[in-house]
Amino acid sequence: MKKMMLTLAAALLLPAAAFAQTAPATMPAGTMPATTAPATTAPATTTSAPATSSHRHTRVKTATPAPVPGKVVNVNSASAAELTTIPGINAKIAADVIKNRPYKNVAELVKKVKGIGPKNVLKMQPYISF
Repeated sequence: MKKMMLTLAAALLLPAAAFAQTAPATMPAGTMPATTAPATTAPATTTSAPATSSHRHTRVKTATPAPVPGKVVNVNSASAAELTTIPGINAKIAADVIKNRPYKNVAELVKKVKGIGPKNVLKMQPYISF
């Protein structure tokens, strides 16, 4: 029973790929699996994700298009995809920009759209028109 509990605990703490690489076929009675870093072996040739600690949360950034120098986007007629190419505008802000149209100037844009403030609008000003 103890051996099964240790195996179960190790399986929960280590990702499947790391457990398969580091777990011995049989463990001598009374020994515990190592809780230190997994042994370095040749990487597995599977398509699974790389072994990472289960307590770490990594944030995956979605690719936002890089602003094109010299390309100006009209905030009154641009699609959401075009608006997200402007620095400081994500999908949520783009939806708010579209919802609150039309705009006459930057001041109106800052006033109507939550998430676009005076500092944020300075970054986007070279890329927008009305």
